Amino acid sequence: MKGGSVLIIVAILLAVTGLGRGDEADPPRCGDVPDRDGGVLTPYPGMGAGTFLRGASLASTDPARLLPVMRDRYMIDTVGLYHLDDPAPVAAALERLGMTAVVRLEEYDPATFAFTGGDADRLLARHAPLLAGLPRERIAYLAVNMPLDDPRVQARLGGVNSPLSAGSQLTYAATVVSRLRAIAPGVPVYLGVFYGWDGAYRPPSYRDARADGYFLTSYSYPGPTVRAATDDDATLIDAAGRRTVMDRFREQYGDAPVVIEYGVHTAEGHGGTRPAQDAGLVRDRAAKRRALAATTRFYCTEYPQVRGTLYFGFDVYKSEGDPPAPLDYGLS
Repeated sequence: MKGGSVLIIVAILLAVTGLGRGDEADPPRCGDVPDRDGGVLTPYPGMGAGTFLRGASLASTDPARLLPVMRDRYMIDTVGLYHLDDPAPVAAALERLGMTAVVRLEEYDPATFAFTGGDADRLLARHAPLLAGLPRERIAYLAVNMPLDDPRVQARLGGVNSPLSAGSQLTYAATVVSRLRAIAPGVPVYLGVFYGWDGAYRPPSYRDARADGYFLTSYSYPGPTVRAATDDDATLIDAAGRRTVMDRFREQYGDAPVVIEYGVHTAEGHGGTRPAQDAGLVRDRAAKRRALAATTRFYCTEYPQVRGTLYFGFDVYKSEGDPPAPLDYGLS
């Protein structure tokens, strides 16, 4: 075989395998998400850099201190941030660590909020320092909360599924997206989608607001028996229920990009009893560890449109339900 023919064959092989594009091929989407009982409590065990967003929200008022731990120990590359008085330390840490942030626009006054233009103005004014203080290239997306699950808000609008509520949501979504594009051009804007804890919410499609993507709140439910580490993945993470939620989302938004938000807590965390708030409930820490990895694997392998997950939350330990009970969502 002549030398020219060999070079042609090598070039073809490089093109087919992707090894001829720069120093390396495109990174894998999911990486390695092993199912194992040992190690750190994280949704991304052993999962290196790839195209799947590995996120978790922080409640801490000093997030810069925790960012290195999140990246190096928990394999988290994106942090969800709420209101910060001084974003400068976080901005410096994100740059130094090569991480990104999701800016969560969630604060509102439940006594007056009604999905109005004035509410949109107050939301953006409240988050202006954070929007101005983070480098745009370090913002994964801006997450706009749609507070459908606040009964004080919905009572003002005739109920969560009322025509007034639906119409107000559409106006608010379009207004916030438009104004954010003017304030932070080039930064993706994601709108929150939530179908209710029991699936009873019927929000309108926000597609006409022309957001860049969405973040979908979707928790597992344990059924009559709280699930354990010995259950199979589909049972442990309520795969059937999650598919139902994704089917509804795809009916409204097609293949639009979406990030999944969820949390996992344990009966073990409050004395082995079942709390009133059982969304995301599993039996114990071993079950939680397995559920975290299995949830990542489920979305990353089955739904190409799922850009990643934003876990709730890295350091969140709070009381919820009626009667309230402490829930151990955190990863420590």
